[in-house]
This record gives sequence, structure tokens and C-alpha cells, in this order.
Amino acid sequence: MEGTYKAFERATKSLEKLMDVTREELPDRMAVVRLPGMEISNLTMELSDLGHEITQGVRSSTKAVRLAEERLRKFTDIAPFALVQVVASQKDEVSRSMLAQTTRSIREGIVRSRAIFQMFLTHT
Repeated sequence: MEGTYKAFERATKSLEKLMDVTREELPDRMAVVRLPGMEISNLTMELSDLGHEITQGVRSSTKAVRLAEERLRKFTDIAPFALVQVVASQKDEVSRSMLAQTTRSIREGIVRSRAIFQMFLTHT
């Protein structure tokens, strides 16, 4: 009976030590886990903002090209109208292609960031 009591007493002391260590270490560990999560979240928001800025840049560049073409067309009537339309449509296709590639890259970056964040949370 006394052996059982001592074993129980040792188990109780071990549990108390474990609880003390947990009480001391857990807040720091959780802060360490939270920090990368916040960094990944910030990175995702920055990538999204960058994507919007790139989209706006492509749109304004397209507008500038169209405006320049219109002004050029006013000054010179040498080139046939159909040729100018072909050039304009080719530039639009290039702009759309660049926008699609940029959007795809940003989307992939966000997906990768989320996957890394989920892996990190899974491991911790």
C-alpha cells in the first residue's frame, strides 16, 4: 500500500512539473507559431495588392497606346484603317496575355503561401 502511495506521489510531482513547464513555455511557443502565420497573411495581402497594381498598370498602358494610335491616326491618313485595327488588336492580345500570366502567377503565389501556412500549422 505504501509503495502505491509513493508511486502516486511521484506521478503527482511529475505532473506538477510538467504543468509548470507547460505554463512557462506555451505562451512563447504560441507566439512563435503566430508570427509566421501573420507574415504569410501579410505576404498574401501584398501579393494581392501587387496584382491589382499590375492590372491597373496594364490597363493604363493599353489606354495610352490607344490614345497614341488615335492621335497618330488623326495626323496621318497614310496607313489603311484595317491595318491600324490589326495592330491595335495584336497589342490588345499581348496586353491580355501579359495580364493573364501575371494573374496566374499571383494566384499560384497565394496558393503556395496558403499551402505553406497550412503545412506549418499541421507540423506545430
